[in-house]
Amino acid sequence: MQTYTIYVDSLISDLRQSGCGLYIGTLFVGCVVYADDIVLLSVSCFGLQRPVDICGNYGTQWDMKFNSTKSQVIYFGLATKVLCGISLNGSIIEFVDKVKYLGVYFERNSGHSDISQSFVKFFSQFNNIMAILGKNSNEMTALHFDTVRSVDCLLL
Repeated sequence: MQTYTIYVDSLISDLRQSGCGLYIGTLFVGCVVYADDIVLLSVSCFGLQRPVDICGNYGTQWDMKFNSTKSQVIYFGLATKVLCGISLNGSIIEFVDKVKYLGVYFERNSGHSDISQSFVKFFSQFNNIMAILGKNSNEMTALHFDTVRSVDCLLL
């Protein structure tokens, strides 16, 4: 993971130095990175192509693959579809009305985020644990069971 972090840190530097992307005052916020999930931000659709090209060229240079079929473009604040096409390594990236990042859905029309699926997943997993423990179990026992189960999974 440390090697990947070094790669990504250099990519973020390249994006910042390009002058493209989104800024709040002088603070660069043109990309949000968590592990191998990268979000590129721009004030316009046309301004997004340059950061995407930087990522594509960077991937070619360092033998990293940015997958255009797993990439998506979403825009906020417009009533109709944008006419510009964003491409990555020669392939057009799909425009979507809803995008998922780190388990949260962001919706194009409203700009709202939707975390309901995270709640559904949580309650589903909680109910599975409670079904194993039984309805008369202590909450602390359930918490301990879930923690031990998670640690065991991490060690495998």
